Amino acid sequence: MKRFVTLILASALALSLAACGSQSAAPAASAPEATSVPTVAPVEDAQIDEPAEEADINADESQILIVYFSPANSDSVDAVSGATPRVGELSSVEHLAQIIGGQINAEPVKIVPAEAYPIDYNDTANQAKSEQDQDARPAFQLDVNPEEYDVIFTGYPVWWYHLPMIMQSFFDTYDLSGKTIIPFNTHAGSRDGGTYREIAALEPDAMVLDGIAVAGERASGAEQDVLNWLAGLGY
Repeated sequence: MKRFVTLILASALALSLAACGSQSAAPAASAPEATSVPTVAPVEDAQIDEPAEEADINADESQILIVYFSPANSDSVDAVSGATPRVGELSSVEHLAQIIGGQINAEPVKIVPAEAYPIDYNDTANQAKSEQDQDARPAFQLDVNPEEYDVIFTGYPVWWYHLPMIMQSFFDTYDLSGKTIIPFNTHAGSRDGGTYREIAALEPDAMVLDGIAVAGERASGAEQDVLNWLAGLGY
């Protein structure tokens, strides 16, 4: 009898130990394993800014041309047109071109008409009107190829509220797609005369910026206005 009771007690003790062992192991089995979270390196500021910095460098390296037309731009010594107000030895348009050139360190280039315009004011005005009526394209000479430049400052007088037809010849001759065109002009009261829109229509794939229009008789005192305008464009 004692042996039987001893066996029962031993069995009960074994079951109790087994139960305790399983209870203590359960939490360990259910605990999540430690995971290794990969560290993501932050993007450096320099990497973000790199395209912008590259664009700035490209802007600084832009090839800039200043090209202009004045009826005084003739190879003939005597072709000083009374149709264009003058500032000392220069026509008013050339004077503006020189101011721009001095600010951006570029030498202005003349659009020279193949045939000189008349010296007399009325004769020049009549010829300009005739060229417009006939939708003429006067021939010209130019020592550079504007297509090789990125930014093209373009100067001219306003004639009969339009571009001189020789400027039509200029824009017909060159494909300035992808270029930046910056007009400047003199006038006798018509300001730009809508010529900036004319240029945009003639060169639809170029970017035409706001120009500056200076009254011809006031060109001699326009330097600060021109410099302020250039500063607004970033020059």
